[in-house]
Amino acid sequence: MKYNLRIFVLIVGLSVFLRIFLLDYESLWLDEGSSVKFAKMKVQEIFKSTQTDAHPPLYYLLLHIWIKIFGDSEFSLRFPSALFGIFCVIVVYKFCLDFLNEKIALISSLIMGVSTFQVFYSQEARMYSLLCLLSILSFYYFVKVLRRDDFKNFVFYLIVNVLLIYTHLYSFFTFFAQFIFILIFERGKFKKFALAFLVLFIFYLPRSFILLKQANEILVSGEFWLPKPNFIDIVKTFAQFSGGTYPMPRDETGKILIVRFALEYASSGLLLLVLLSLLIYSIFAFKNLTNEARKIYILLWFWFVMPIFVPFVLSQFLTPFYFTRYAISSSVAFYIISSIGFANIEDKFKRSLLVLILFLSAINLFWYYVKTNKEEWREAVKFVENNASVNDLVIASKYVFFYYAKRNDVEKFEFPDVSESERIKLIEKLRQSISGRNRVWFVSAHAPDIEKIVVSVLSDSMRFEFKKKFMGVDVFVFEKF
Repeated sequence: MKYNLRIFVLIVGLSVFLRIFLLDYESLWLDEGSSVKFAKMKVQEIFKSTQTDAHPPLYYLLLHIWIKIFGDSEFSLRFPSALFGIFCVIVVYKFCLDFLNEKIALISSLIMGVSTFQVFYSQEARMYSLLCLLSILSFYYFVKVLRRDDFKNFVFYLIVNVLLIYTHLYSFFTFFAQFIFILIFERGKFKKFALAFLVLFIFYLPRSFILLKQANEILVSGEFWLPKPNFIDIVKTFAQFSGGTYPMPRDETGKILIVRFALEYASSGLLLLVLLSLLIYSIFAFKNLTNEARKIYILLWFWFVMPIFVPFVLSQFLTPFYFTRYAISSSVAFYIISSIGFANIEDKFKRSLLVLILFLSAINLFWYYVKTNKEEWREAVKFVENNASVNDLVIASKYVFFYYAKRNDVEKFEFPDVSESERIKLIEKLRQSISGRNRVWFVSAHAPDIEKIVVSVLSDSMRFEFKKKFMGVDVFVFEKF
């Protein structure tokens, strides 16, 4: 027991190191900038502004409090996600220890701890590691309530799930998995959980009206940023769960670098084969599980499948909303089921297989740490500010630019994504702002419509000089004729 506890402490220590290591090395990217923008608002403004955002306000409120205490450095902004990621490892261990066995608990927590996918989202100032943690806790207290008629666990289950529904929309696939499991295997507990789901529905009512309004606007406009998913997207999801690095390596023209792609994805591909093999083997190991563990095993499959395949199917008929990072909780079930398979293979193969898993995970982590994964906003802003003159104008459409911009002697012009009527006024204001300027800088990313408009306006009265490309960010330079 003490020996296994020491191993678990080492796993947690390794998980802490991997999530803190180079935490502020890369620039904040677009979505992280959005997190900072919301978090720096007043509390009432956060609630108001998230009415037009796809994500509920809980994470932004937590980050708001965090910034008040610890500041808004890149390290500070990402540290809550790192903490959530560390607790994910601990709670997975607790889940498996209480409901399966200690061997599975150790292997599951180890795979979670060294997962490049989990580390990636533990080093990002977004809500995904919080979504993952609350999902694990939801299933933990779900099983607790199933096994024992305990009011305390029922209250904890409700609290966790209220927090979960105000973290991300994909929380409903967690509830759907639990609901279907109850209907099939635990009908005697249906009334109790029906009450729980009713309470959650009441708590979610304020947000549900906002969600319906957003959905209606998307249906009317016919515009959404996610494409309809296909089978390849499912494969990509499993590849990312197994450490597939993102983004794919490309040259300056956008062409994929085949050799580097093969090197970067070989380890994740092999690890995917190993984990899938263990996942399949776990089916044959089902007979070795106790009756209680068999129910947990079945529940894990619901947990694994629902957040992936339900949104995948719905995205074929509705507005597409399937995205791997949204299904982060599925990766947890994937690791646990694979660990059940691992725990049931012959002992003589375990050591070699464990070494292989750790070796492939180490390669995945190496590629993650040495390559550029996020947009280079810090570098782009530094380039502009090092070269801009006092009379220059800098145009940007994304908040993350203003997070990094330090010079007060260079005028900045924000060109956000606004309605058509507001855009006309903004264009006129832009024309006035560039009048008399010798040089104008335009920092653009993920806004082709805005880029087209701004470049067109600048080209009317100025000469295009050059474009400097950074990872995910372009800097246009225009000078007076």
